[in-house]
Amino acid sequence: MTSDKLEVTELDGALPPATRETALRYADADTDAARSLLESAIAADSGARRDWLMLLDLERLQRRWRSYETLVARYRIRFGEEPPTERERLARESDLPEELRMGGTGCVSLGGILDAQAMQAMVAIRTAATRHTVVHLDVARVESVDMVGSRLLASAINDLVDAGNGIVLTGADHLVRLLHRLGVSQPAQKSTWDLLLLLRRLDQDRAAFERDAAEFALLANVEPPAWEPLLLPQPTAAGGRERRTQPRYGNREVLELAGVVVRPDDPQMAAAARFAGEADYVNLNLSRLERISLPAATALSDIVSAASGAGHTVRLIRPNQLVGALLEILNLGSCAAIVMDKV
Repeated sequence: MTSDKLEVTELDGALPPATRETALRYADADTDAARSLLESAIAADSGARRDWLMLLDLERLQRRWRSYETLVARYRIRFGEEPPTERERLARESDLPEELRMGGTGCVSLGGILDAQAMQAMVAIRTAATRHTVVHLDVARVESVDMVGSRLLASAINDLVDAGNGIVLTGADHLVRLLHRLGVSQPAQKSTWDLLLLLRRLDQDRAAFERDAAEFALLANVEPPAWEPLLLPQPTAAGGRERRTQPRYGNREVLELAGVVVRPDDPQMAAAARFAGEADYVNLNLSRLERISLPAATALSDIVSAASGAGHTVRLIRPNQLVGALLEILNLGSCAAIVMDKV
């Protein structure tokens, strides 16, 4: 189904026309049009907070960091507070000791191109490890990676592990996707897969590790690497607060959709259908779902409607503002609780 074939009965009339059009354009991967619509809406009414939040998510998801930071500064001036994405980042950081926060001596941020020119960053990682038992490694702004860069970063991380350092890894979603894409295109280059699997271990994601290990083994015609947990020192939570890296649901209570979902028959959609048919409480974590096309979102709507009709409780947890608007267009709020970040 395309936007021009969307039946009026599926639309939520409460959304402003510009918001609705922006969500549909973004779902169709027309990010330039979505950006133009939002910029025009903000220029016409600077008090429409939702337009700001959608544009912030768009710039963040498109990795236009300079534009994102400029928009964050404008948002602070207009509304007198941080946007939700920055509040969340600051809240996560507040759980870390001061030296592990951004700008601290125990925090190393990687960005740009991860290649042979990244030696200085590797030195910074090792230097931080000589000063602190635990090192915070943020890779959110890595834009591209090659085999040499993969080898350098894997070597630096392994040196820290061998030395008994703990590692707090943040912002790895995009890097993981880059590594997977590179590994699939050049399966004989083991260094790419080594780093990908190492990041999975740091994230304590055994299911993703075993999935990627099996794919690597199939492509490279080797035995799949075995899962080995990393038992590393953990930072002390500032103020004694609980540190959580996972949602407050067990593995059997929540299913995550991540990345970009375009096709209704995407494997993630099939997994969602199975999960929704089996679980009494259908918690779909959408916090790492960057974009979903209209056909795929319509398929998701059918899954959610069927689960709700069968008496299951459905929650769509923390979609970004652009995906959230698309869910509203499809009126998923009538059969599921859409749990958004507080504004």
